[in-house]
Amino acid sequence: MEKENKICQNCKKDFTIESEDFIFYDKIKVPVPTFCPECRSIRRLLWRNEHTLYRRICNLCQKQIISIYSQEYPGLVYCNKCLHSDKWDSNNQKEYDFSIPFFIQFKELINSTPLLALNIFNSENCQYNNHMSNCKDCYLCFRVHNSKNMLYTYRAKPCNDCTDCMGVFNSSWLYSCIECIDSNNSKYLEFCSGCIESLFLYDCRNCMSCYMCSNLRNKQYCFMNEQLTKEEYLKRISEIDFGSRNTTNKLFLKFENIKANAIRKYALITNSSNVTGDNIRNSENCYQCFDVADIKNGAYLLEVLHSSRDSYDAIGGGMNELVYEFGGVSCNNAKFCLDVSESRNIEYCQYSENNHDLFGCVGLKHKEYCILNKQYTKEEYELLLPKIINHMNNMPYISKDNVIYKYGEFFPEELSPFAYNESYAQNFFPLTKKQAFDTKTGWHEQEKRNYPLTIDSSNLEDNISNVTKNILEETIGCDHRGECQENNSECKAICISAFKITPEELQFYKKMNIPLPTLCPNCRQHKRLLQKNPIKLWHRQCMCSTKHTHHKDERCDIKFETIYSPDKSEIVYCSKCYQQEIY
Repeated sequence: MEKENKICQNCKKDFTIESEDFIFYDKIKVPVPTFCPECRSIRRLLWRNEHTLYRRICNLCQKQIISIYSQEYPGLVYCNKCLHSDKWDSNNQKEYDFSIPFFIQFKELINSTPLLALNIFNSENCQYNNHMSNCKDCYLCFRVHNSKNMLYTYRAKPCNDCTDCMGVFNSSWLYSCIECIDSNNSKYLEFCSGCIESLFLYDCRNCMSCYMCSNLRNKQYCFMNEQLTKEEYLKRISEIDFGSRNTTNKLFLKFENIKANAIRKYALITNSSNVTGDNIRNSENCYQCFDVADIKNGAYLLEVLHSSRDSYDAIGGGMNELVYEFGGVSCNNAKFCLDVSESRNIEYCQYSENNHDLFGCVGLKHKEYCILNKQYTKEEYELLLPKIINHMNNMPYISKDNVIYKYGEFFPEELSPFAYNESYAQNFFPLTKKQAFDTKTGWHEQEKRNYPLTIDSSNLEDNISNVTKNILEETIGCDHRGECQENNSECKAICISAFKITPEELQFYKKMNIPLPTLCPNCRQHKRLLQKNPIKLWHRQCMCSTKHTHHKDERCDIKFETIYSPDKSEIVYCSKCYQQEIY
């Protein structure tokens, strides 16, 4: 089939369904989408809370716990110990009602099914984290797996002894690093790999003992992109007091200038063919994919980091095949599901594992042929399922703004348990409080914490060498005073106003010679998020104006799709020009 232009029923903008898309939709037997790719992405993200944590009461043991669900959430929330105990009746099931739209029945089921307060599995001393597995001694980390001694880090696997990082893999002893691989004992790296004992690097590969550089490859002892001898480098480095906050703040201003003048490849694509998007590794035939690896035949994927095949519109996880509108691990033929694993032939399920042939189920394990958690025989299931799909089309759920949800749509936004600013959508499509109130999920007002401050951030010791263990007793006022100032107003109400230094954190700062932070963990996290590239593509032309063998004119005529907006000032090159200048 040829490509077709459609109008998104949500945002009313035009979007295109490509000929390859029709083949995929036919293969998995779903209707073509009525939402554009961006609206589909936001809809999935709105059902996922990564790192907004609350204190609340476990609905079973009545003890105070930490949870991604606030106390206002009307459903049941159990702590990990209670959920995996035999103290409650797990036989929560509903008879399908053909007089009520399916999504209303599903919402009733999910509200009456106990949900896990935090997604933490097989981890030790990791009670203040979320989406974590096989970890030890981690604090306020999210999407971290197979790691230990991690602090305030988002997306890591496997790593150890990293603090205030985002998107780090196979690395150790990193501080304030963003999207880095195979790096060690370094600080302030962005989009680097294989870098050791280095500071303030942007887009560098296989570098050791380098400082304030960009676009380096296989270098050692470079200082502001100047090659030095070992003796010269060590002398210059020794003259800089990296333990001083005043000094470090000035260095960040220099680093911003270094980044502004760096040459940027139109997209980070490594060992991949026929792909569009950014930060793609070892993949082929992928369209509009971001932060993915080992993917074959995929489209509209975000942060899928394991081998997946024939997957569309998925977030996180991996090792999947034939999944659509999905978030999970090790599934086959799974559609419209979230937080499911090791399952096949399932649709409209959440928080389930090791199942097959389910429809509209929540929290099931090792089950088969269930609908709304009710057990059927194989014959009954196969007879009932097409009737339910017919019912979803004949009696669709209609949202408050008259968006129609038939079979083939993901869960409606307005039924999500999370407000816009609690959800993962705020990371990639940030809205102000006023803008979020106009969405279907609204805005969750943060509780007034009113911490009794014992020291203001402006009164902290400038140099880490002068900091004593007494700092562990202090409650420090965040620089942002309760309203995060990053990205103008878009992150406001995120700041938690005050924070404390943990013993492990202080030990890390001392060892790595890092001044104490003056921002709370939330504000630091959002500051890092601003350095991430958007999950959006623009059509642009290479900016190279130097004659090369592959283009004789002053300006290269190669065009591409890139994550760099034409409104921004970055210097963006095509692959060939980039390689000429960098390698």
